Amino acid sequence: MKNSPRTGRLLFLLAAFAVGHSGQTQQPFDLDTAFRTYIATQYVSSILPLTDGTVLASGEMRFPGEVEHKTLVRLLSDGQRDAGFYNSGLGGGKLTPWSSDAFYVATSQTVRRILSDGTQDPSFIGMNLGLYFSSLQGGDYHVYPDGRILMSGMHQLHDSIRGYEGSYCLCWFSNTGYLDTAAHHRTCAGSLDYFRELPDGQFIGSLGNPPNTASWEGTPTSSNVIRFNADGDWDPGFQANVWWGTAYGFLPLADGRVYVGGNFMVTGVPDTLNLVRLLPDGSLDPAFNNTARYRDTDPNNPSIPPKGIVRTIHQLSPDRLVVTGGFGEVDGEPRGGIALIDTSGNLLSDQFAGGGGGGYNYQATPFSTPYYYRVVSGIVPAEDGRYYIWGAYHGYDDGTTNDTLQRMVSRLYGANVGMSDAKEPPARLDVFPNPAEDRITVRVPPSRGNGRILLGDAQGRVLEDVRTSGNGTILPVGHLAAGLYTLEFRSDTGDHISTKWIRP
Repeated sequence: MKNSPRTGRLLFLLAAFAVGHSGQTQQPFDLDTAFRTYIATQYVSSILPLTDGTVLASGEMRFPGEVEHKTLVRLLSDGQRDAGFYNSGLGGGKLTPWSSDAFYVATSQTVRRILSDGTQDPSFIGMNLGLYFSSLQGGDYHVYPDGRILMSGMHQLHDSIRGYEGSYCLCWFSNTGYLDTAAHHRTCAGSLDYFRELPDGQFIGSLGNPPNTASWEGTPTSSNVIRFNADGDWDPGFQANVWWGTAYGFLPLADGRVYVGGNFMVTGVPDTLNLVRLLPDGSLDPAFNNTARYRDTDPNNPSIPPKGIVRTIHQLSPDRLVVTGGFGEVDGEPRGGIALIDTSGNLLSDQFAGGGGGGYNYQATPFSTPYYYRVVSGIVPAEDGRYYIWGAYHGYDDGTTNDTLQRMVSRLYGANVGMSDAKEPPARLDVFPNPAEDRITVRVPPSRGNGRILLGDAQGRVLEDVRTSGNGTILPVGHLAAGLYTLEFRSDTGDHISTKWIRP
């Protein structure tokens, strides 16, 4: 007998109850089986947990019974898709928060600004509608506090008046989506695929080139991983000597060192590397285990040597990192796309020691070759203290619970689960006095590390952008008009918390 949708939902909940009620006490970073998505294929490339407990998800997501993939959805607190969110098809790539009612999302070629209901912000035009820009291949992007965009990839410019004609890999845009005609756009051999802002305002990035052909503005760089200044000038004082491959993820440190994850080769090292720590001059840090092997075997092609990719590095605590990516083992130890290491690069087994994300085959048509996926693309904390992971996987095993029904996005308990019967309050941004007329002091939870304080008005415009300092960051506010304002902290490791403040 064919099950009705209601019967199918009941069976799903019964399975959830069976998995989630094993009678064992939950431990930090155990799987929260109360959250499951219905995403069947193909992958989730980025997520953004929201303050109300829902989660934005971007990628190529096909739900049961549907033919078309969704590129941008909102998930409810139990993982079900929010039917009230407008599925515009404008998404698929990285999500970046901007204001209380708008966020940015990458498409395959450009970047869009989307309102909280899923519709496109009409004040931000499609980048290709401008006179001087035609997108070819999207890369990465960075959002400035005022909403301007720095976008990488490989694109065509047609601004003969200012001398920008041809292919460019780094372009600046206004906060309304037009090409910034006052900026000095940059060229490179091939494309600029991924990049990340550093604490001092510089950027580190990964060029997509054949071996030994990397160049910036016509000057050979001798490395696919480069550092450039805020204005786009190449910094020759940084020489990573990556002669082949791609870096996908970066975690900068305050002292100028930076963790780099991907799949690449460094001059003088015979093996393919996946996770390294670079010194401020770009050389390998000898105090870090740079040659740890993050590998996976494709069951559809067992004759091909194992390979893997590290996609993100998340600072869990001062002495521990969570590494995610496409791998099935770390130095021979089973790890399904997620692993805990110390700051020397050594594998730990305190958490994430189960099978992790499970692999699955994706076949676009009955006639196409199956493609094997097993990727955890990242981990991010939510404001309630829990964590989310996402990627392309079927099933998740935390070492205690093996939930075969997990799909593409999973929720994990926070670090304080089981430590107290009382619910731990979420980390919050403190501001005092509130209301205030002359100045305010903003305090960030110490666990959130260093970052920036952004003061915005009710329309989402950023009025102040300052680095955090000491035990409290003081902001003068006497010049502001009366009204409601937003204060947001954005950490150097990518998470954010916000609060409201009133100027009487």
